[in-house]
Amino acid sequence: MSNCYKNLSISSWNVHGLGDKLKDELFIENLKGDINILLETWKGESKEFKLEGHCIISKSRKKRKKARRYSGGIIVTIKKPYFKGITYLKEATTSPNRLWLKLNKNFFGFVHDIYLCALYIPPFSSSHYDNDLDFLENEISTFSMNGQIVLIGDLNARTGQRADFIVNDSDHINNFDGFDLLPENYITDSEINRNNQDTSVNTVGTKLLDLCLSSRLRLLNGRFLGDSLGYYTYMSSSGFSTVDYAVVSESLLSSVKYFKTNDFTYLSDHVQITLYMKCSINIDKEIGLEEKGWHWIKSYKWTENSKLKLIDALLTENVKNEIIEFEMVNYEENQVGVDEATEKLTKILDNISSLSCKATPKKRRKKKRKFKQVWSDNVIYETKRQINKIGNKIRNNPNNNSLKQKFFELKKNLRKWLNTKSMNINKNFIIV
Repeated sequence: MSNCYKNLSISSWNVHGLGDKLKDELFIENLKGDINILLETWKGESKEFKLEGHCIISKSRKKRKKARRYSGGIIVTIKKPYFKGITYLKEATTSPNRLWLKLNKNFFGFVHDIYLCALYIPPFSSSHYDNDLDFLENEISTFSMNGQIVLIGDLNARTGQRADFIVNDSDHINNFDGFDLLPENYITDSEINRNNQDTSVNTVGTKLLDLCLSSRLRLLNGRFLGDSLGYYTYMSSSGFSTVDYAVVSESLLSSVKYFKTNDFTYLSDHVQITLYMKCSINIDKEIGLEEKGWHWIKSYKWTENSKLKLIDALLTENVKNEIIEFEMVNYEENQVGVDEATEKLTKILDNISSLSCKATPKKRRKKKRKFKQVWSDNVIYETKRQINKIGNKIRNNPNNNSLKQKFFELKKNLRKWLNTKSMNINKNFIIV
């Protein structure tokens, strides 16, 4: 029986500038998804960006001449075992705010190919806003003919509690006065209510809801375990909003296991959101030895009795039949044939080894020692912990102004202490 992966996790996070967050343990801890999307990185083409065990795809916005830093920026990290099942559709859009990936149905065990868009839509008043949703609709129209759609990211859209489906949709009108008013293949919208802590609606939110209606897409926020109340995803000193979304083809809803919004932390003014989808990846077939790692291979120890046991094993009818079967098969002279032959030969050798040698127990991998940053003293560590603790409370108590005030007060102190520590380190380097 072959091993299978049953879940695929896709996360998105507006990190409000990547900076040196790669040195932060909590930040790295949050990048354990199979596909992680980082938005507003404020980086150029991030070739220096590395994450252990992941392949990297990045996209940047052109830097303006007088600008001190880049704006925008998308980085996608993909776990190496999954990378062979994903295609970067570089020519799918000219926008620096969108990055399209194709998830192969055969690799992931989907019914259809999935077209995943890592998405950032600038605020409607921003100079970077370029009718993004209109262009996005055209791209969706193209890809939806060949598969299903997943959009995830910071859309700067406030949708309130308005419906993303046709309310009271019915096909009864099809037989009005003897006339067929609807096409034969018309599918009525299913009404699935959603919750949302954010009751406001803005221009981009209205456009997003219109896109959902025209393209048969559905918001996941406020509909699934992990975000059943439709939590806020953005917090500033002036208030809260829900602007980070996962949006999928209506036909994909049954493949969604759950959708999660994280707590507010010191790392960004946005929370990380994560979509968990059902999949069926055949580990033995789709994921090679290099990706799986050698810990998947059983190991055996040769003992003083192994020679005699090996002779006995080779004389058994079962082993003899396996060897004869292997020799009789004409394998294709290509990668598929090589893989099949390797798999069958490995099983034969494993069977013989189990009959003649002593199985050795797996050694537990030693956890890598975590080194604290030079400036991560107790005060900073405790401040980070307090911010995260309050961020967790704010999630369920957004109207508690004292919590919010304390949160931003601690964040301000944290920035001040980090800047001071960083300056002291630089001074020490100069002195040395």
